[in-house]
Amino acid sequence: MKVKVQKLLDLLHSEGAQFVVPPFQRPYSWTTWQCEVLWQDIERISKTSKPHFFGAVFYRKELSGQGAPALALIDGQQRTLTSLLMLSALRDHLAKGGSQSAGITADQLSSAYLLAKGDEKAIPSKRDRESYAAALSSPVDEAQAAATNAQANKALFAQKMADPLFDPDAFWRALGRLEVVAIELEGADDAQSIFESFNSKGVPLVAADMVRNYLLFAQSPDEQVRLFREYWAPIQGLFGDDPGSLRLNNALRAWTVIRCKTPKAKSDAECFDDFKQYFLNEFDGSSEDLMEEIFSFCAVWAENYRYHAVKTFRSADWSKLGRKTLVSDRPLAPASEESRRFYAEHYGIQIREDD
Repeated sequence: MKVKVQKLLDLLHSEGAQFVVPPFQRPYSWTTWQCEVLWQDIERISKTSKPHFFGAVFYRKELSGQGAPALALIDGQQRTLTSLLMLSALRDHLAKGGSQSAGITADQLSSAYLLAKGDEKAIPSKRDRESYAAALSSPVDEAQAAATNAQANKALFAQKMADPLFDPDAFWRALGRLEVVAIELEGADDAQSIFESFNSKGVPLVAADMVRNYLLFAQSPDEQVRLFREYWAPIQGLFGDDPGSLRLNNALRAWTVIRCKTPKAKSDAECFDDFKQYFLNEFDGSSEDLMEEIFSFCAVWAENYRYHAVKTFRSADWSKLGRKTLVSDRPLAPASEESRRFYAEHYGIQIREDD
């Protein structure tokens, strides 16, 4: 593990490297509230001229498909992606002919910080890729400004920079004083343990995030993609539109209460600790086996989400149900148009009108 204090702008430049968010990571979830705090921090830096700590960024060096260096973001994706959105807003502001110089032109800013050898500088997880790329590359479209977090956050930065009192030169100097702890993980490093120890401010991780990371971090990149596609993405899909993974989180907390010998599960941290102890000391199987079991449980939990007293699930051998549910042997009620749309959107299942 290599640890160093580094200027944020130096990290973002990184000799043309791309930032790649692993497929199992959370969606981009910073809101305008976090961006307001960041903007206020930069305003304070501008007045005091003192360095400011912006958090930690964990990454592992890999090769992208084009052979260019890639930094796989293990933690710090929220602040990294937000910083690039802010730089793209500054580029757009300068391109429109701001009255003051920022010590860098729009073209220089774009080539040095927003592109990686002619390609996109950042590649978020699949769910965010299209909307984030659109926000990063294009000026704010008022009609779409609040459609996604990325667009709303860039719109906020653009609004701040449109203020007649905005000084691009002072802003650029303040950005140069933002510092991060850059942590490069190497082959033998235990990414999950380091991640747990260092994880700092930002959108707090819920138990579902920590369980997912724990099961996938130790796998090879190809295996991470396979396991995420075959298990974790469908597990998330069971709960439909689930901001912050709150419903999935409730399911996993219920699973630990039922499964572990001495469960606590009073908080996300305790739930994750129960999960780890079970996996390390009691469970006899692989990460994939455990994801299969969690998938089975979540299928039952999602179907009965409104009636989720834990005692209901103690009598069901859900770990061997093969993803059957408690009502799988009952006649099916006719599907409504709403349910057909839901299953088509979330599961890719086309339900016939006579089903």
